[in-house]
Amino acid sequence: MKKIFLILAILSLLSLQACATVTMVPHDVSKVDFDAPEGKTGWSEYHHVETFHGYNADQVYEAAKVGLGNAGFSLRKADKSKGTVIGEHGITLHDWNIIAGVYFKEIKDATKVKIIVEGSKDIGFSGDVTSDGWSGKILKGLRQYLNDTYQAVLKVDKSDIK
Repeated sequence: MKKIFLILAILSLLSLQACATVTMVPHDVSKVDFDAPEGKTGWSEYHHVETFHGYNADQVYEAAKVGLGNAGFSLRKADKSKGTVIGEHGITLHDWNIIAGVYFKEIKDATKVKIIVEGSKDIGFSGDVTSDGWSGKILKGLRQYLNDTYQAVLKVDKSDIK
C-alpha cells in the first residue's frame, strides 16, 4: 500500500513540473529575438512575428491585452516600459495550461510584435499537440482591436477624384 501511495505521489509531482509557467517566457522585450525562426520551435513552443504599420507601441500594448483576452487568456503580467504582455490559458483537451507572451517594439513608422506560446511539457493523451493556432487567435484579436479603435483616416485630394 505504501508503494502505491509513493508512486502516486511521484507521478503527481512529475505532472506538476510539466505545467507551463510564466517564468518560461521572457519578461522583457530586450531578451526577445525578433529574427529567430518562426513556427514550432520546441516541445509545445511556437513563435510568430508580425509588423503593424502605422501603429505605435502604446496602441499595440492596449491591443495585446485585448488580443490575449479575446483568445481566452487571463492577464498575468503587463509592462509597457518592457514591451511585454503575458497571459495564461487554463486547461484544454490537450494541455494542462498555456502561457503566451506578446512582445512589441517600435521600428520607424511601425511596431513589430512577437508572440511566444508555451504549452505544458507533458506527454498527455495525445503527445505534444499544443496548437500553433494560439498565436493566430491572439493576433486576430490584436488586429481587430487596432482596426476598430484606430482606423486610419485617409486624406483625399479632391483633384485626384476627377
